[in-house]
Amino acid sequence: MPDPASPVPLSLLGREAIHLHALRLWAHVGVLERERELGQWFELSLSLWHDLGPAGRSDDLEHSLDYSLAIRALQEQARTIHCLTLEHYAERMMECIEQLYGPVSQRLILSKCAAPVPGFSGLVQVECWRHGPPSS
Repeated sequence: MPDPASPVPLSLLGREAIHLHALRLWAHVGVLERERELGQWFELSLSLWHDLGPAGRSDDLEHSLDYSLAIRALQEQARTIHCLTLEHYAERMMECIEQLYGPVSQRLILSKCAAPVPGFSGLVQVECWRHGPPSS
């Protein structure tokens, strides 16, 4: 699970998933001009729900989601993106994943590692879903 403080919905419990945790990305994203000019660190946790049984039985990557493709695509995207908000960056990430794997259920938690807010040393995060919970 990407973040124990944010549990997986009951509708996905027991289903199989691939989790990427703590993928660090340097990107030019932020409301402040200097954030977009200089860039800063972000950390990504991503879950992709998929039937892992066929790959488990056959040991054939063709039956799974090759997570190395997602990592490389997100790293490349981080090198080229320039935008204001975490929300927009997260949406672009989800679109990138969907281009790779199609409409797979995905959950993304994107963290800004050092928000430029005086007196604040925590993380700012957005959590987004696509093709899965939460239900509307």
